[in-house]
Amino acid sequence: MIISIASVLGVFLLMTGWFYFTCPVYIFEEPKPFTGQQFYNPYQNMVDDAWKKGVFHLHTKSWMGLSNGDNTYEEVMDVYQQLHYDIVAISDYMSINRSRSIDIPYIPAYEHGYNIKKVHQSALGASKVLWRDYFFKQNLHQKQHVIDLLKKNSHLVAVNHPGMRSSYPPDDFNFLSGYDLFEVQNGTHLSEAAWDAALSSGYPAWLIANDDSHTVNNPARVQREVTFINAPSSSDREILNRLAQGASFGVRFPRKKQSTMDEKRKDADAISFPAEIQIAGDTLRVGWRQIMQQIEFIGDRGIVLKTVTDSDTARYHIRPEDSYVRVKLTSSDSLVYYLNPVVRFSDDNPVKQRLSQIDKVKTFRKRAVIAFVIGVIVLLSIFGRTKRFFARR
Repeated sequence: MIISIASVLGVFLLMTGWFYFTCPVYIFEEPKPFTGQQFYNPYQNMVDDAWKKGVFHLHTKSWMGLSNGDNTYEEVMDVYQQLHYDIVAISDYMSINRSRSIDIPYIPAYEHGYNIKKVHQSALGASKVLWRDYFFKQNLHQKQHVIDLLKKNSHLVAVNHPGMRSSYPPDDFNFLSGYDLFEVQNGTHLSEAAWDAALSSGYPAWLIANDDSHTVNNPARVQREVTFINAPSSSDREILNRLAQGASFGVRFPRKKQSTMDEKRKDADAISFPAEIQIAGDTLRVGWRQIMQQIEFIGDRGIVLKTVTDSDTARYHIRPEDSYVRVKLTSSDSLVYYLNPVVRFSDDNPVKQRLSQIDKVKTFRKRAVIAFVIGVIVLLSIFGRTKRFFARR
């Protein structure tokens, strides 16, 4: 038994070492903020009655109960259907849940990552699982490499709970690129500062809000964060495309230690929706279908630019120095609404800057040095064993 455990551990450590050894070295360029005389408004083509309620990060019982999930797929779906969700994408650890995959909508998804720092990502519209990861501490090179590999086999890649265990410090988002969505709202963590770091660096990281629930046995753990997507249909392609365009907003529900499903259903009915989110010239207009206790306009580095209280409408004159503006609304019943930003651009759409590229020369040097060191260690080991062998004769 001990020998078997040691063998498995040995193989794992060898695999982990190989991953670190072969990780490419990247060149990271200095980010550039959004620029241009035009504004991209992700809600420009908003349809009033086309809001779909979704969750894209939650867990079921998997891996024979070894992973952290308490319920079956059917139990999870029953609870979320009671709360009138249109889209429920299961994201088990390193496993695509294909239960009832013939249902519409069905979005194949999983949560990637088995490292100690919880540097995780969601792969949405995934075709297969990426098994490569960096188990111990990860630097920018390793984080970027995982994002690049995930993107090859997924429609969208989301950065998960950046604030958990400081898995993604805000400064990371001055340089990381290639991902599509940013989990600003997570059932246990809120990552506004990291989101503003990405946006201030000129990267259009569209928000996503998720429960990240591991159990539906406790109603307090469901419907904590909700993503609403403006989409004419609930087809998987339509939902993923609209998420990629930023046509969504997140809702954060007030936290209650004790809650019942009846209370959750009442909370769901308390949601309100935008009447307009428009740009006229250089003025951003926001109208909501209820009086809001507070409406905040937030810009570069998370600075609050303007606050309006006790109103269902608000306007902000976008200044030349504002590269983006996002809106945060708080209702009288303590629901918080997060909108995606309007951003400056000069082409057809905001360009997703590619802030990194593989440095082939440095990558070759790194691998050559490590291979040389390993070779020397092996040769010395062989030489030592040979010397001891002849010494005994």
